[in-house]
Amino acid sequence: MSSFPDHGINDPDVQRDQPQGLPGAEALLAGTLALMTAYAQSCCDGCRTLMARKIVSNLFILVQHPVAAPVLRSMAGNLHGCWVRQLQQLQRLQEQEQEDTPAAAAQPAGDRLRPVEGQHRALWHVTPETLQ
Repeated sequence: MSSFPDHGINDPDVQRDQPQGLPGAEALLAGTLALMTAYAQSCCDGCRTLMARKIVSNLFILVQHPVAAPVLRSMAGNLHGCWVRQLQQLQRLQEQEQEDTPAAAAQPAGDRLRPVEGQHRALWHVTPETLQ
């Protein structure tokens, strides 16, 4: 038997009261965490934009989820604001890249995705050069 509380989610009354078509808060949180991990590991900006959009959407749903604990809704609200800013920054960078390098669109996608020698991509933390 698990020692983790299920917060009554397995109670038939809780399951019956849950709106149809709305995923469980735990499932939505697990999917969002998986997306955040994929976002951090991805090198394709196009994929990162799509993942960031879905993360923002999932967090918005968690904020308003009727079965989610108040603490989870509050945390999701804080994260939602951070991810909205992250998505806006990513979109600005993509727009700037398209304006600065129209010839880049003519390059094969694989060539555009390869890291440039000597450049580091910051994901969730600052690059080592910034720390030193």
